[in-house]
Amino acid sequence: MTWQLLLVEDEASVREAFALRLSDHGYMVQTASSGEEALGLLRTAEPDILVLDLVMPNLTGLDVLARVKQTSPNLLVILVTARGTVKDAVEATKLGAFDFVAKSIDMEDLLHALSRATQLLTLQRQVHVQSGQDVDRYALDRVIAKSPATQTFMNQVRELAKNDRVTVLLQGETGTGKQYMGRVIHHNSPRARKPCIEVDCPSIPRELFESELFGHEKGSFTGAVGRKTGLIELAEGGTLMFDEIGDLPLPLQAKLLRVIEERTFRRVGGSATIPVDVRFMAATNRNLKEAVTKGEFREDLYFRLNVVTLVIPPLRERQDDIIVLAEQFLMRSALSLRKPVRHLGESARTVLLRYHFPGNVRELSNLIERAVLFCPGETLEALHFPSDVRESPMQPVGEPFSPESTISDTTNAARIHLSFRLGESLTDLEDRIITEVLQRSDGNKSLAAKHLGITRWMLDRRRKPHAE
Repeated sequence: MTWQLLLVEDEASVREAFALRLSDHGYMVQTASSGEEALGLLRTAEPDILVLDLVMPNLTGLDVLARVKQTSPNLLVILVTARGTVKDAVEATKLGAFDFVAKSIDMEDLLHALSRATQLLTLQRQVHVQSGQDVDRYALDRVIAKSPATQTFMNQVRELAKNDRVTVLLQGETGTGKQYMGRVIHHNSPRARKPCIEVDCPSIPRELFESELFGHEKGSFTGAVGRKTGLIELAEGGTLMFDEIGDLPLPLQAKLLRVIEERTFRRVGGSATIPVDVRFMAATNRNLKEAVTKGEFREDLYFRLNVVTLVIPPLRERQDDIIVLAEQFLMRSALSLRKPVRHLGESARTVLLRYHFPGNVRELSNLIERAVLFCPGETLEALHFPSDVRESPMQPVGEPFSPESTISDTTNAARIHLSFRLGESLTDLEDRIITEVLQRSDGNKSLAAKHLGITRWMLDRRRKPHAE
């Protein structure tokens, strides 16, 4: 994307040099030699970013900034100066400037500020584009809730969505839709027009987690060439959801607790205390209470997250929802795969109602997509499903979900419903076990290897022959 800049600089040589350098970096640059000229240009067109010199005759940069914010409050403004003071920077921040940087020949600080500004604009535009789709996709009446267990759960969601400050802990087996329900809560709350940002705790390297979460200041560590806005700051006004919160390192748990309680944070390497207005949500398939007992999770953070706990029922307890969900997934897969499949046959319905779905809704979606891919006609039947699904015996409805029984507890990782078939090789059985564990681990190979008691390298080696 080509970003449009309006560069306001009264010195002609500096203005021309900066415009040329910015153009070389891919920006579309329009220039103005005074504050008055800039305000005139802004009456007819608004750039993506306004780069504004602080010291100019007649109207100073602060004067222009104040007027711009009255007419274009969402325009990002970067103030540039060769001799600014702390007082100027504070005043610029109060007036709504995005950044305040030093004027230099190499323009390093300005280029970093522009990079941060364009990242923020990209995020805002993505949120804006998706907001109309999300209103429909995550509408309360779009959630499949035919079964009594789901109806009871959705009544809790409706009440919770009304209060946008209560911290929410979503618990449920892998594949039940914890992330989806978190988005449903967000998009039906007063914060719906603000960002909903998810933090995938297992996937972010521990040494980078603090920087990702809180952001950092320039020079705070090796490689910190500029200020970075953290995920908490990007979620301002909206929702911040921690997926698999049980994998958050203990030192960061203490810092997150402080943010939730005080509603403020500091960037890495920074001294300024930044207020934050976000709703915190967390999701896990672990038993956090047991993790507290083992010393793997802070008790005070657990109680702070446990203000409201929503337990998402597993699919085996949602018998009335299975066929409705399957039909929805069938239409979606048929469209994406450009297949003529339109109907769910009786034999397919029987198989789905008999199957126990250890991978819950995610497994149902994957099964339907695979079956649609191999279905040559308009009706999906039992023969289009894998043999282990077709041959699965009727499973009784189990006990309500408790985090102790999930795969996140390594002592229970063996609770995988796989049957050995005569004629099946040991290699094929091993492949099925690895596939099942990967599915329950949401495709996270490191987590799957942990549950299997092997290294990530060994996991890749064991799967490589099958991939080839």
